[in-house]
Amino acid sequence: MTRPAPSLRARVLVTLALLLLGAAVIAAWALDALYRDLGQRSRREVLEAQVIALIAAADLDATGRLVPGDVTDARLATPGSGLYAGITGATSLWRSPSLVGSGLELTARPAPGERRLEQLRLADGGRVLALSFGTRWTDAEGVARDYVIHAAESLEPWYAEMARMRARLTAGALALAVLLLAGLGLALRVALRPLGRLEAEIADVELGRRELLGEGWPRELAGITGNLNALLAGERQRLERYRTTLGNLAHSLKTPLAALRSLVEAAPPEQQRALAPHLERMSGIIQHQLKRAVFGGSGATLADLTIGEPLEQLRQALAKVYADRRPRITLQVSPGVAYPIDAGDFMELAGSLLDNACKYGRGEVRVRAGPWRREGWRRPGLEFEVEDNGPGIAEAERGRVLERGVRADESVDGQGIGLAVAREIAGAYGGALDLGTSPLGGARALLRLPGR
Repeated sequence: MTRPAPSLRARVLVTLALLLLGAAVIAAWALDALYRDLGQRSRREVLEAQVIALIAAADLDATGRLVPGDVTDARLATPGSGLYAGITGATSLWRSPSLVGSGLELTARPAPGERRLEQLRLADGGRVLALSFGTRWTDAEGVARDYVIHAAESLEPWYAEMARMRARLTAGALALAVLLLAGLGLALRVALRPLGRLEAEIADVELGRRELLGEGWPRELAGITGNLNALLAGERQRLERYRTTLGNLAHSLKTPLAALRSLVEAAPPEQQRALAPHLERMSGIIQHQLKRAVFGGSGATLADLTIGEPLEQLRQALAKVYADRRPRITLQVSPGVAYPIDAGDFMELAGSLLDNACKYGRGEVRVRAGPWRREGWRRPGLEFEVEDNGPGIAEAERGRVLERGVRADESVDGQGIGLAVAREIAGAYGGALDLGTSPLGGARALLRLPGR
């Protein structure tokens, strides 16, 4: 069973949504990387500025320690401010007041002239970026000593700002994607409106509400609609020629058949009894075949026929025909069930099946009609079932009795064309007729006509 393919609008929207999602992810990643790189660079520049300021303010005190003469940034004097500094050496140790209680250990020992950037942790787990710069200091006596100038800054405010930026970036990307998809959906709805119109007009042609498609189609559809109109017009002309030709044929056959009927009526009674049934059968077969040829077998442009009313007419008619048997015909018809089929074809099809059930059954006939649904059909088909409580049809005979002129019970009057006619009509509409065994004990005829 084939699944219905996704609509063009759904395909385009899904494809564009995936492309937009991919583009948004790439753009967000690129912006995040750019913002992260700029943030890290600015943090490093701040630390380098602090190191340079410390070096500029540093001098040896009376004890020979290298200390800054004045704290260059007020945050260095405030504990927990997030900005830290220190000077270490073989005989010198200075720590900014902001390091008090932080638990931060500045232990890097880069060589003179070397810079070392690293991430450290505070006692509370906070992340810190530290820059250590090695330098060599010569005192007044010409003695050179190596020192390390440390500057560190908490990264938590920067990470918080990064989180806010990412949240805004994500929300903005999603809002932009939704707006773009909504705009694309609206644009597709406008652009694909001619396809909806084409679908509606084709459905009207199927239902017999119009003969041809309209005009004023876009250039991309003008060729398709023009070819469809040419096909529909050609089909109608061909059907009209068939009707004219077959009407002439039917008229031409009337005279020979009338002559044969006159000869039979003038013949002795024994010959009349032998020839009259064959003549009537010949006349019936000709009329039936002429009708089938005129119809052409598609039913593509027929209006929906409500099934319940003709079935009720058949039940009343057969109750009169088989009044001596008093058949109980039960109708189980789904409310509103309809199918695009010629009324005469349905009456002939259903009448053949019901007539057989009344003729060969033992008074109990059950009829069921309802929609036949399958995945992929826009419109349901028709499921029609006739059951009786007669002797039924042997499995070996079920294929044979569908052939013209074959009867399973020769003791019952008939020409043996009822089931064959029903099968031919079903085949003309693309359907099938299956025979089986009914729960009532007799035959079961199941007719299924496909939807679209």
